[in-house]
Amino acid sequence: MMDNIDDTHETIESTEESHPYVSERKQRGRGETKMQPPLTPMIDVTFQLLLYFLLTSTFKPFEGQIPGSLPEKGLSAAAAEPRPPIRIVLRPRGANREYVTYEVDNLTAVERQEELYNMLLARQQSESVTVETPVQIRPWSNVRWKHVVGAFNAAVRAKYQNIGFSSGL
Repeated sequence: MMDNIDDTHETIESTEESHPYVSERKQRGRGETKMQPPLTPMIDVTFQLLLYFLLTSTFKPFEGQIPGSLPEKGLSAAAAEPRPPIRIVLRPRGANREYVTYEVDNLTAVERQEELYNMLLARQQSESVTVETPVQIRPWSNVRWKHVVGAFNAAVRAKYQNIGFSSGL
């Protein structure tokens, strides 16, 4: 009888090696493990950056606001005579448009911003021109922006109050 038991035991061992039993639960758990980065430190860093930028930022009022006013009650806009504007035409010169010629009312051409400023001041001393006289800056389309800003600054420095731009030539 002992011989019979040993034969059965050998049969059981041989079947276990060829087809081992694995429970369904273990089979489900054998899938690929998914790697997830830890989210808590990432959220902490995000809030720290948000707090840093909020505390280090400075809030300033809007710049470049132009004050405006309406005419007084009872005065009509038609009552005031429109003044003819002072026209400043900017023409480029030089190989790379590095220089400019300022022409004031198609009469006199100057080449430096300081000369333009002196000419605008001299125009104020005439009887028909005041600081309320409109100044119209007309650059050619290929004039560099720094020259347009220079003409605007010369008019502001001469204390003109109504300065505008028109389309280029």
